[in-house]
Amino acid sequence: MSHPPIPRRTSLAVAAVMALAALAAPARAHDLWLTLSTPEAGPQVRVNFGSPRERLTPAKPKLVALQAITPDETTTFVAALRPSPPDVPPALVAPLPSKASRTLVAATYDSGYWVTLTDGSGRNTSRRLVPDATASRWSVRFAKAALGPAAPWLKVVGHALEIVPLEIPAPTAGAIRVRVLFRGEPLAGASVVYGESGADLDPGQAPQVTADAEGIATVPIRKAGAQLLTVRHGVSPSATPDLADRDDYSATFAFRLDEASVN
Repeated sequence: MSHPPIPRRTSLAVAAVMALAALAAPARAHDLWLTLSTPEAGPQVRVNFGSPRERLTPAKPKLVALQAITPDETTTFVAALRPSPPDVPPALVAPLPSKASRTLVAATYDSGYWVTLTDGSGRNTSRRLVPDATASRWSVRFAKAALGPAAPWLKVVGHALEIVPLEIPAPTAGAIRVRVLFRGEPLAGASVVYGESGADLDPGQAPQVTADAEGIATVPIRKAGAQLLTVRHGVSPSATPDLADRDDYSATFAFRLDEASVN
């Protein structure tokens, strides 16, 4: 028995839904985050990529900017980056050019264009080379880390997507208030994922809070130690619609909250 053909409008709608689903549900989101290490040679900034459980070495040519920001000056030190030693998790590392306790570090990473092929696999290219891709996106990653209590935590550095603390948490703080900005404006309803920087949970299981109409979220701090906040945002259509369907942004903010001292 023959079936009537599917109307063209319906088939286009189904194709659009499938494309959005392919973009919205990657196997695992790759984020960028910054940490501090203290080898014998002196403090180093680690540029981490991937996820805490599955770390990848960032591609240095894609790291557009790396800055050390103190209350007095801003220093660019992306040229000093080198791959981490083979006996530690993969990353790019560079000597910190300023005193850690006074430094906010910030980085921008261009992940480039990605397409999803008909078999579900991905390629790091655009629709220019794969016009029949089922989905396509452009991806950029931003990261900041406050390395000490005298760092300019509250500074807006100007990333397209940015997590900006509204306070410097005390050692006994049970939460931190932050504002999420997109292109300099509050991002209402943004989901802020939070946890210890070594945690690696499925995005559907990771704890998160939702920003209010002013882009402000109160993020719980569950225990002392390294903290990592993450926010993601997608825009469709892309600013380059001939090359991608949408633009994907992610931003992280890392800091450490030590145990309160006991006299």
